Formats: sequence, structure tokens, C-alpha cells
Amino acid sequence: MPEDLDNLAFRFFKLFAQYEYALKAMKYARSGTGGQAEPEWNRFSNEIGRLVLDEAEGDLLEAIDYLFDHPPKKQVLQDGVLSWQQVNTRERSPQILFSHIRRVRNNLYHGGKFNGRWLDPDRSEELIGKSLMVLLALKTRHNALAEAIHGNQA
Repeated sequence: MPEDLDNLAFRFFKLFAQYEYALKAMKYARSGTGGQAEPEWNRFSNEIGRLVLDEAEGDLLEAIDYLFDHPPKKQVLQDGVLSWQQVNTRERSPQILFSHIRRVRNNLYHGGKFNGRWLDPDRSEELIGKSLMVLLALKTRHNALAEAIHGNQA
């Protein structure tokens, strides 16, 4: 399973990076530290991300429900020790859904879930796979997003 999970994580990272570019290309961006362009995920989630919630059914609805019901935990530092903290599972909105997907990415990218070996590979596979499914579904539902992901929009 680790090789399959590595491949799944790569596919997720690649699409997530394409999303970050697309958001900025579609003017969902703000100026961050030192003027650096940063994706404006909350506005994007509320304006475009809601398409995936409004029309979800079948496997996509199951993926969304999983992310809401079993969101990725937040890595925190308590008394100098890294630990995992539960996050709110009550609120269901596009902004919260994409916040969970961003946390999946952050936990992977910053080493919270993978540091030479997978931490809880079954749960990691669920979170990564379901997050990837949501990102793919939204890309197919929004033409301008798909075009921006493929570099056809500036």
C-alpha cells in the first residue's frame, strides 16, 4: 500500500498545486507578506467551491460527508510536544470543506502525516483520496477553473 499511497499523494499534490495557480490566475488572490501573491481560498470556496456541494450525489457526496464527519486533525505544539487536535465537525460550508482539504495538504507537505513512513496509512488514504475526488469533481463542473488549471487563462 505505501507505493499506492505515494502515488495517490503525488496526484493530490499535483492537482492542489494546479488549483493554487488557477485561483491566482482567476483573480482569487491577495497580497501576502512582502507582496507575495497568495490564493484567496475562502472567497473561491464561497463563490465557486459551493458548486461541488450544491450538486453532490453518490460517491462525491460520500467523500464530502467523510471530510466533514472525519476532518483531518490539526497539528499543534503543546508544551513543546507535537500532537494532533480535533477540529470542528459541526459546521458544513464550502469554506469549511476547502479548509479541510487544505489541511490535508498542509499535513502532508509539512511532514505531519509522512516522515519517512506513513502515519495511519488507511486514514491518510481516505483523506487524500476523498480530497482528490472533490477537487477533480469541481474542476469538471467549472469550465473557467478547468481552463485555468490547464494554463489556458491568464
